[in-house]
Amino acid sequence: MRHPDIVLKDDELALLSRINFNWGNLGGIRASLEPMYELTIRLLKRKAVPEARIAYFTNPDFNPGGRGKSREDIFRKNGTSGDEILRHPNFLRYLEYFIFGPKLPPAVIDKFRSESSFSGYLTGGDINDLTPYARSCVRLYGLDPQDAAEEFYKLATEHGAMPSFAETMRRSVRAVKIG
Repeated sequence: MRHPDIVLKDDELALLSRINFNWGNLGGIRASLEPMYELTIRLLKRKAVPEARIAYFTNPDFNPGGRGKSREDIFRKNGTSGDEILRHPNFLRYLEYFIFGPKLPPAVIDKFRSESSFSGYLTGGDINDLTPYARSCVRLYGLDPQDAAEEFYKLATEHGAMPSFAETMRRSVRAVKIG
């Protein structure tokens, strides 16, 4: 199991231990819905989730394929709103991101952190410089290009890249051919 990269209190860790993030276990997912809701409420209330991760869910600019809608808006469009969103099985992937961050090897995350540490954000030029590295990581670590593209998008926005710059990286990583 991955380790949280945000600080969790003891009661939050207890709730986390009751959540099954394995999509192949539908019974486990159903049993996870209430602790997922309770943990999300606690984390949001104390503002424990980094702003970029919240924006990934709530801000339409962070959803390039969303046609002007945030991921939260899409839940509403499909008939789920308010606290129901936080209890919906599809919200599980967002809670996982809120708690654990992008699903990338720690060395990759460390490289991004070091590249953005001097200014606190990634410029378009920084993204252009990091994109070949991101593409090479897909091959080096045997990552699925589709999944990795989204995780690199998240990582770039977390490190201060504007969504449009991060989208450039996402498209490039998605285009990696494995074989």
